[in-house]
Amino acid sequence: MEIRQLKYFLAVADAGSLSRAAREVHIAQSALSKQMAALELELGVTLFHRSNTGIAINEAGQIFYEYTLGILKQLRDAKAAVLPGHGVLTGSIVVALPQSVSPIVALPLLQAVARIYPKVELQLNEELTGNLVDQLIRGSIDIALFTPTGLPEEVSFTPLIEEDLYLIHRANDPEAPPPGEVTLAQAVARPLVFPGMAHSHSTRAVVDLALAQQQRAPAAVAMEVNSVYILKSAVEAGIGPTIMPLNLVVREVAEGRLEVHPFAAPGVFRTLGICTCGTRPASNLRTLIAQLIGQVVHDMCRSGDWPSTRLLPAT
Repeated sequence: MEIRQLKYFLAVADAGSLSRAAREVHIAQSALSKQMAALELELGVTLFHRSNTGIAINEAGQIFYEYTLGILKQLRDAKAAVLPGHGVLTGSIVVALPQSVSPIVALPLLQAVARIYPKVELQLNEELTGNLVDQLIRGSIDIALFTPTGLPEEVSFTPLIEEDLYLIHRANDPEAPPPGEVTLAQAVARPLVFPGMAHSHSTRAVVDLALAQQQRAPAAVAMEVNSVYILKSAVEAGIGPTIMPLNLVVREVAEGRLEVHPFAAPGVFRTLGICTCGTRPASNLRTLIAQLIGQVVHDMCRSGDWPSTRLLPAT
């Protein structure tokens, strides 16, 4: 299996057409078709659905696509690691943030990288929590800002902050508890709008763990929504309350559309930190960008720009 063959595969998968991909990689369509057939023969599986209207990767092709992205990225990283940098940090890096973190962290992080490491090519992805761990292990992302819940041993976790969770419901909800703190039992008295449990690193997992510690059953669910933005709309429409970090609803609360209740002590919170794949070499670039992410998060916590968070001691 050759590197150029992997690049051809990506071109075909992205283009959805052999003829279009052939033009992009500057080889004859017949030659490209033979390269894809040889690749499938070597792997022992078909990678594409072929039809008169085009070509599309199948389930096996999608898995191979993700690994191919990681393989080619590792090769680029290896090349960058051995080239002389003349004292200037260069190279490309992929950082992933879950939907519950990206609205508050993404812009400060982009600004910090642009200011401190202007020669670094940063790719910042917003991902569903269920996708982050697999992508870390496959090498298609380098760093994630995430929770330690259920992480496999291949993933290294460095804690940064604790973030409180809040009960959140639509404004003027007649079934809402009185203003002020609530207990966990009060918060789950009604079915909640929550992410699906397929995303086991979500706030739902944190809530269910806190319930289990109180020897209570998991929270009842009114509706499962795997999008922060749609979930907030569902809460505002009165489908049900939810439990999530305050940073996600600051605007809606300020505009009087949603109301929040902190939890009475002991509170319900999640831990966030830097996640990397421990089985992959830690490049200087990855180390420095991880340190910068930690600094950005710490500065936001100290300044109050990230509400309801507490710094954790360095490990």
